[in-house]
Amino acid sequence: MFTHQINDKLSFKLPTIADATDLLALIDADRGPLGKWLPWAKDSFSINDEIDFIQNGRQEMAADSFWFAIIQVDGQAAGMVDLHNISQEHHRCEIGYWLANQFQGQGIMTAAIRELEAIAFNELNMNRLEIFADAENEKSRAIATRRGFKLEGILNQYVNYSDQFRDMALYAKLRN
Repeated sequence: MFTHQINDKLSFKLPTIADATDLLALIDADRGPLGKWLPWAKDSFSINDEIDFIQNGRQEMAADSFWFAIIQVDGQAAGMVDLHNISQEHHRCEIGYWLANQFQGQGIMTAAIRELEAIAFNELNMNRLEIFADAENEKSRAIATRRGFKLEGILNQYVNYSDQFRDMALYAKLRN
């Protein structure tokens, strides 16, 4: 089992099939709030769907096209982080993250993103990290700002979810 300690309370853990039940319980408990910003969370899915997600993620990770981890607080699953749309050719990727409501407001995600940046820049040799956040998602945008990501622009009507076109804020951070 891969575990990466961030500090005395926080760690990243490579998801295994055994984690599917805990992750699904977190999603089920916060499906409404998560679904406001993450369209996938609105969908009802089963334990088998979560297992498939974990298995596919591990396969993509082995192919160097994806990286993901469970955020653990004192050994308990609290959310997830990932690096997706990884371009080895251009040394860039996007950061994704979610945190269960009960763990929000404690600096957990800011610390997790700081550590994820170090992994992306130092271990995966990325040069550019991007965060896309719904323009109205103040919490997600605040994390990007706290971590020194620069707002590069608002992409008007960039995505369509909840039956409406949504503007997305694009943030980026360079290695240097």
